[in-house]
Amino acid sequence: MEGAMHLQDSPIRIVSEKLKNVKHLSSEACIFKVYKRLRRTNPDAYTPLTISIGPYHHGKPELRKMERFKELYTQSLLERAEGVSVEECWKKLKELEGRAESYYGDEIEEEVSGDEFVTMLMLDGCFIVEFVIRSFLRVLDGGQEYKDDPIYKMMISGMESKILRDILLLENQLPFFVLKAIYDMINPGNLEFSEMVKIAFRSKIPKMNIISLLNTQVNPHEVKHLLQIVHILYQPPPKNNGQIQQQKTCSSSCCFWKQPQGQGGSDIEPQPHNLRNGQDRRMNFACFLCMFGKQPQGGGASDIESNSLSKDEDEELLCSIRTASELQEAGVDFKKVGKIRSTSSDQTISLFDIKFNHGVLEIPSFALYDPTETFFRNLIAYEQHSPYLRSKYFTEYAVFMDDLINTEKDVNLLRLKDVFINKLGNDKEVTQLFNNLGKEVTYSTYDYYYNDVCKELNRHCKKPWNAAMAKLRRNYFNSPWAGISTFAAILLLSLAIAQTVLSALQLCP
Repeated sequence: MEGAMHLQDSPIRIVSEKLKNVKHLSSEACIFKVYKRLRRTNPDAYTPLTISIGPYHHGKPELRKMERFKELYTQSLLERAEGVSVEECWKKLKELEGRAESYYGDEIEEEVSGDEFVTMLMLDGCFIVEFVIRSFLRVLDGGQEYKDDPIYKMMISGMESKILRDILLLENQLPFFVLKAIYDMINPGNLEFSEMVKIAFRSKIPKMNIISLLNTQVNPHEVKHLLQIVHILYQPPPKNNGQIQQQKTCSSSCCFWKQPQGQGGSDIEPQPHNLRNGQDRRMNFACFLCMFGKQPQGGGASDIESNSLSKDEDEELLCSIRTASELQEAGVDFKKVGKIRSTSSDQTISLFDIKFNHGVLEIPSFALYDPTETFFRNLIAYEQHSPYLRSKYFTEYAVFMDDLINTEKDVNLLRLKDVFINKLGNDKEVTQLFNNLGKEVTYSTYDYYYNDVCKELNRHCKKPWNAAMAKLRRNYFNSPWAGISTFAAILLLSLAIAQTVLSALQLCP
C-alpha cells in the first residue's frame, strides 16, 4: 500500500504526466507576449490602455468600458450584411477556433477558452473590421466623421488614435484570417480587406512611402495579423546609388515588405546574431580608438580606396559610428530630406532612406509625438519575435539612431537641422527615447541595413583633412561677416607679402 502511494507520488510519475500533457508550440504561432527583457525597458508601451483585442488582455477591469462599444460595432457591421445573422457569424468562427488558438504562442487563460474564446473572436473581430471600414470611408469622404458613431459620441479627443494605438500592439492582435473571414461574410467579392486596411491606415501612421504604398500588393493569405501589414507597408526603397545595402530576394508574393517565411522556410536569418544594447554598443568605442591611431589611406578616389581595403580594415569600418556632434567635428554635415509628414502622391522618402553623400548625412525628417515610442517598440517587438524574418528594419533603424544620438547635444544638432520636430518636450526626452529603443534587441550584423552608410561615415572620419576643413569653416567661415573678415585678412597678408617681395627685388643690384 505504502509502495503504491510512493510510486503514485514519485517525481518520475509527476514528470511523466507533465510530459504527456505538455502543450506543443504550433508552427503557426505568431502572436506572443513581449519577452520580459524587452518589456522591462518600457512595459506601458506594450500594454493596451483603451481596448483589449485577443485573449492576452481580455477581461481586464480597466478595459471593460469598451466592451459595450464592441457590441455596438458588431451590431452595426452585421446590419451591413444581407442575411448574415449573429448565429451564422458565431458558427463560422467556431469552425476556425482551433486554428485561431494555434496562432497564440503563449498560454491563454482558462477563462478565455471554448465558447468564450469564440465569442471573443466575434466581438473583437467585428469591432476591428467595422473600425477599419469606418476609417476607410472617412478617408474617401474627405475626413468627415460619422455623426452616429458611438465612439465619437463619447466626446473624447483623439479617441480614434487611442484605439489605433491599441490595435497595433503585438499582444493585442487577432489572426488575420479571422478578420478576413468576418469581412468576406459581410462584403463578398468586393475590395480585399488588406487593401482596405492600407487605405484606412495610410494617413494615420508616420513617414510611409506613399508611392510604394499604393503600388504594394499584400497577399492576404500570408499575412498573420494587422501589425504585420503595417510592417509590410514600411518597406524601404531598393538600393540607391550604392549607399544602402541591396535587399534580399523575397519568395513571398508581397513586393513591399519581405514576409516571414513559414517554419522551416529557406529565408532563415543569418548567424551569428549580435545582442545590441546600450552597454554593448558603448564597448565599440575601442574600435574608434583603433581608427584614430591609424593613418588614412592614400589620396585616391573613395571607390579605389574601398577596393583596396583589407578584410581587417573593412571590419574596422563597420564599428559603430560616432555621435552626431562627433561627426560634425569630423566634417560631416546633416541634411533633412522629405517632409515631416506627408500623404501627397509625390512623397517618395521612406523612414529608412538614410544616405551619406559627399560629406553630408541625409536623414528623412519626421515628427516625434507621444505615441511614437509605442509604435516603434511594437514593430521592433514583432521583428524580435519573428526569427525567420530576415530584414529587421525597425530594429536596425533604432540601433543606428542610438549610435547617432548619445546626449542632448546630438538631439539639439539634429533638431536645428530640421531632421525632426520634437513634440515630446525637451531634448532630454528624445535622447532617452533613442537610447532605450535599441536595448535588449538582437539582429544580424551580417546584413545590417546601414552597413554601407556606416563604412562611408567611418572612412570619412579617418581622414584628418576632413576634420581640419571642418575646423577651418567653423572658426573662420561660420558666418558671412566672419568669412569676409577672414578673406580680407588673407588678402591684406598676401598684399603685404607681395610688397615685401617687390621691395626686396628692388634692393637687389
